[in-house]
Amino acid sequence: MAKYRYFMNGMFEPTDGESYEINIPSPFIRDSEEDAKADGIFGYRFAWIDDIRGPEILCYEGHNFALEKKDGERYIKDWVEGECIKRYNYDEFIKENGYIRQLDPEVNKKRPFVIDEKDFIDTDKTFRDVFPNMKKQHLYYIDDEAYFINEIEE
Repeated sequence: MAKYRYFMNGMFEPTDGESYEINIPSPFIRDSEEDAKADGIFGYRFAWIDDIRGPEILCYEGHNFALEKKDGERYIKDWVEGECIKRYNYDEFIKENGYIRQLDPEVNKKRPFVIDEKDFIDTDKTFRDVFPNMKKQHLYYIDDEAYFINEIEE
């Protein structure tokens, strides 16, 4: 019988000065594709909680955003909500079929936007590698761009 897992596809800019694509697995494997799609409510952030685990992804129960206006400028305020329901260090993230890819620096120089997946290059950089100057106890934003549902055969 098939099982299903939600993967959030997003972008983030860590402290190494590069840009990356990321695919983050939901903490849960579901019985139906519809149930897996419901995991789209989760909010994801990078953080460094302790030295033993190092930089990791935190999965929260939800996320939200609002259009704000300050001094005549409009911006989007984005935040996570609820409890942290899962933490992935780099090894756990890879074991669960998550991955990151770096935006090709040459593409980044030529134009200020991504056209397709060929604009990214494979990388073996870990979370520690991409966050060399990460502040402890600080949440780092991951821009939720898209998702896909992975079918898992048992």
